[in-house]
Amino acid sequence: MAFNLSLNQLMLKTYSVLFFFFLSASFGYGQTKEIDSLKNIVARSKINKAKASAYQRLSWLTFRKDLALGEVYLDSAATLYKADRNEEELLKLNYKYAVLSRYKGEYEKGLQQIDLFLKHMKINGAPIQMADAYSEKGVLYQLQGKYEKSLTQYYSAQKIYEETADENSIGLTLNRMGIVHRKLKQYKEAEKCFLKAITIHKNANDEDNLANALSSLGSNYGEQGLDEKAIFYFKECLVLDIKADNQWAIASDYQNIGIGYMNLDQYEDGIRYLKKAIKIQEKQGFKGDMAFALMALGSSYVKTNELVEAENTFLKALDLGIDAAQTRKDIYKNLAEIYKRTNRYKKSNHYYERYVLEKDSIFKEEGLKNMNALKIQYETEKKDKEIAQQKLALTNSKSKTRTMTILIISLLLGSILLWFSFSQRQKRMQQQLVAIEREQEVRTLESLMEGEEKERLRIAKELHDGVNGDLAAIKFKLTSLLETNNTIINEAVAMIDTSSEQVRAISHNLVPPSLRDFNLIEAVATYCENMNAIHDPDISFQHMGNEILLEKKEEANLFRIIQELVTNSIKHAEASEILVQLSNVENHLQITVEDDGKGFDVKNVQSDGIGMQNIKSRVAYLGGVMEITSDAKGSSFTITLTDKTDTA
Repeated sequence: MAFNLSLNQLMLKTYSVLFFFFLSASFGYGQTKEIDSLKNIVARSKINKAKASAYQRLSWLTFRKDLALGEVYLDSAATLYKADRNEEELLKLNYKYAVLSRYKGEYEKGLQQIDLFLKHMKINGAPIQMADAYSEKGVLYQLQGKYEKSLTQYYSAQKIYEETADENSIGLTLNRMGIVHRKLKQYKEAEKCFLKAITIHKNANDEDNLANALSSLGSNYGEQGLDEKAIFYFKECLVLDIKADNQWAIASDYQNIGIGYMNLDQYEDGIRYLKKAIKIQEKQGFKGDMAFALMALGSSYVKTNELVEAENTFLKALDLGIDAAQTRKDIYKNLAEIYKRTNRYKKSNHYYERYVLEKDSIFKEEGLKNMNALKIQYETEKKDKEIAQQKLALTNSKSKTRTMTILIISLLLGSILLWFSFSQRQKRMQQQLVAIEREQEVRTLESLMEGEEKERLRIAKELHDGVNGDLAAIKFKLTSLLETNNTIINEAVAMIDTSSEQVRAISHNLVPPSLRDFNLIEAVATYCENMNAIHDPDISFQHMGNEILLEKKEEANLFRIIQELVTNSIKHAEASEILVQLSNVENHLQITVEDDGKGFDVKNVQSDGIGMQNIKSRVAYLGGVMEITSDAKGSSFTITLTDKTDTA
């Protein structure tokens, strides 16, 4: 019994040893296998990341050549990142997906993607990546016709680029800002942006962005009617884009050249280039650009009286479903005109109503004011920064001066001379500071005056294009009812004609065509002649001396001064005669407005009125002097400007 127990214990110990041996072996084998598996996962993750990075780069290089292939590359990168659960890289891909959506004309989708990218970058991103995202967001807003939001993003990007001295990106953003100014018909401001961008890209030998800036400059000239000049720049751009095999840009160049030829009434060449553009855009899936090219082609068919082709082309553009408000607005207007010419009035009214709604959504008065304020704010911030730097330098100078005062005791004459030198430097810096502040005041005043002129132009255009258009539409509908010989309808039509004439007169008074198209002398002469025809006082005009040659903004300010003075005489002087006189002798330009009215007390003249404040502000801006005399026989206002004109 004892023997059996010992044998059992021995067997138990033996089995226990064998069990722990196999257990240890199994554990060791499993641990080795797990370590090998982890190594494989890490290695595979590195390979996937490298592949994804390569796919990203390929997509970026392919977007403008083959959009569909570029999208495949980008999706391949996303698939690899998802397989590795690499959320950070997936979030970064949203920037490239936003650019892809822009090329496809899916602007709202692009904005959602860029917002996801920005949200991530605000936590983990670098300043340049943030600036790039702001700039791309500005492009998407611009393509939707949301110009105020677009400029806001561009200014945000530009601040970062300037702080980091990224000249290439500064040039790119200047080009994009210029496009917004061109869309708002601010052609001079746009031209300044484009020329600065061209200079930057030429110096950097950046042919890709140089081509973009040349194309933008060409479009700016084209919209001003300088089509031959525009085509020249578009063809220069085309050479660079063909060299780079940039299919998106080549199509854009063909489109712009085609539009230029159409504006020159060279319809055959224009249609040929537009069809070339559409062929590339349709093949590559550039829907946003294709919609605009179709709109231009449809307009070409309207000019050649091929109305069926035009209608089909415009409808094809609408079927693309792009969310570009400006393009839709132009298509609606053209369709309304086609249906009106082909006596399909129900459809014509339908598209005309859609055109009016789209137009109102783009050009809101408050929006335009905000954009002007935004530009002034941006420029003011830059100027404030310069002033702050000058003040800091001035403070440092004062600190150094105090240090030199202590050294005067030991250095005697040498220290006195050094102190005197620093005092002079301090005075110069104070003078510079005063000069900068004065320059800022002048620029602010100039911006306000330019804003007033632009607002006059906008109101005049709205009266002419909007109210007059609506009156014409009402007249058209009433005229169709004249078959009933209704006297009241006849009277209504006559009243509409009278209203149209009044609107046209107001529009011309706000922005006189003679001032825009001719010089100051002809503009004032025309104004006096028109006012003489509608008011009781006999208004006459005289010009003496040499021809007056001034910049347009100076002519506009002088014209507004004369306009305000004549209006005051008509309203308050009870005069029978008013004389307006321009004299330019030996570089002394003198403007005189006289009347034979009841006069007023010059010492107690109300100078706090808006009209007199405007006159004084304009005279001060021009650097002139105004003299006022008045008695019971009449009043005289004389404004003198010295060395402001060139003699003919």
